[in-house]
Amino acid sequence: MRAPRIAPDNRIKGQQRRASAEITAGIENEIERLHQLNPRKRLGEFLAFFAIYAIGALVTHRSTGHGWIVGVLLMGIAMNSLGILLHEGLHGVLAADPRRNHLLSFLVGLPILLSASAYQATHNDHHYDLGRKLDYGTYRQHLHKPGLVWSAYLLQLFLGSVIYVLLIPVLGYRAAAREVRPIICIELAIIVTALVLAILYVPAPILLLYWLGPLIVTNVLSNIRGLASHALGDPEDIYLSSRTVTCSTPMEWLFLHENYHLEHHLFPRVPSYHLAELHRLIWPRLPRALAAPSYPRFLADFFGAALRRDLRPVGVETRQGVSAS
Repeated sequence: MRAPRIAPDNRIKGQQRRASAEITAGIENEIERLHQLNPRKRLGEFLAFFAIYAIGALVTHRSTGHGWIVGVLLMGIAMNSLGILLHEGLHGVLAADPRRNHLLSFLVGLPILLSASAYQATHNDHHYDLGRKLDYGTYRQHLHKPGLVWSAYLLQLFLGSVIYVLLIPVLGYRAAAREVRPIICIELAIIVTALVLAILYVPAPILLLYWLGPLIVTNVLSNIRGLASHALGDPEDIYLSSRTVTCSTPMEWLFLHENYHLEHHLFPRVPSYHLAELHRLIWPRLPRALAAPSYPRFLADFFGAALRRDLRPVGVETRQGVSAS
């Protein structure tokens, strides 16, 4: 007999409501406007994915010597957007129509071997039980020894996407409502069937150059972005539980603005293409925040803290400036 599901910790929702009221006082209309979907911007993101992937595939096809590496990198950068678009679908902002939103979520998840329905079940818990028992995107509540937490961080950095692909079907099925479970099984069956057919009938060099190689690049980018989002934060404080990372404009565009992860957790229904504007609007209003000036700087601080086995929050900003890490 299945054990009853643990109820989410309502303190997280309470923190979100209080923070939202604190931040939006006097600018409610501007915040509401940023929640509106823009199909043209979303279409532009899809077209950019296809264009970058196509250029990468063309470079790979026509390259000689080691030129294929550039093509694989371009295709990997393009495929990185699939996980972010899937994430948008989990929040219902990929398309206005719920059925179209789910279909698009499934389609963008298929090449990266993720079931949209299973991922959504775990991701809802990540947002509304952040840092608690139902959240598997953070680790301290499950691994109480610093050494184990650091092991989990390092596994996420180097193998996070692979582990997610293996665990999300199990965790998602356990977390999902009874009526969602058959959908998860159908999606997983389609994903496994497509993978088996590809292995059986697509020549290995083609599969390696145009899917597996780019997928490795995607995994590296996803792992760094995912680790920076929450590692070395404070899940007890809504303002310090997620991190915003400053990027160059091209990098921000390639990450579809998901570097603004604190803003996303404060307002999870704002589409990613509005997160930069949301950041400019609310950042001066935040009483404190978790931030990093770049991904390389975050990684440098991360490894420095790892050498000290220090789990204190890194990159805490206040209105008076930046505190010592």
